[in-house]
Amino acid sequence: MKMAKPKISILLPTRKRTEAVVKSIGSLLARATDPSQIEILIAYDNDDDESREFFSTTWFPFLEQAGTTTKVFETERFGYLRLYKYVNFLAEHATGDWIMFWNDDALMLTDNWDDEIIKNDGWFGLLRMPCVTMNHPFALFPIIPREWVDFFGQVSPVNHSDWWIYNVTVPVGRMKNIPVEVYHDRADVTGGNNDETYKEQSYDADGKNPNNPEDYSHPDRIKDLGEWIQKLANKQ
Repeated sequence: MKMAKPKISILLPTRKRTEAVVKSIGSLLARATDPSQIEILIAYDNDDDESREFFSTTWFPFLEQAGTTTKVFETERFGYLRLYKYVNFLAEHATGDWIMFWNDDALMLTDNWDDEIIKNDGWFGLLRMPCVTMNHPFALFPIIPREWVDFFGQVSPVNHSDWWIYNVTVPVGRMKNIPVEVYHDRADVTGGNNDETYKEQSYDADGKNPNNPEDYSHPDRIKDLGEWIQKLANKQ
């Protein structure tokens, strides 16, 4: 029997956090109206034995219970400073109408969150879910149409894809807030998940290094940003 095309593709790069993945994805599936319309795309590093074991065994039976589809990829280790590499790769393989960024240390708090996304079918822009643990203006867990990848050629050319998408969409009125709340259980915010993966995070490419072409402060990326904004403004 052919599976129906998913409506929402979840992008989840992860490293050495298999227990957190079960808790995080479990919160998404438990609060979804229809888990069968969700596709989960996973990327883990080729030196991550814990994830290799988990995603080749336990993962598939876990999702089958909910009728959710999945794609799992073992990639080279790009690291946190090149997080956008995982995001762009996974987005290319997404088949849902919407792409939703997700973290292995995030928990969904809102019932029927998938319905709130699908209500916006046909709209081209950013859907923003408030994060209750971080009062941040950006969409920390951006939701964009899959068409974004075809229109721009990628999700983002810089490490902080959430920053990039926010700053492309907001100047032209292409961001919407939706009534969906997320709990980000991050060590520096809640004290949770204070592990090796968290401690390896680096923010050196967070607008601090204009000599780095993967930093949004680089002159070429500033130029790109202006071009993306104009292209989006011209989209009918």
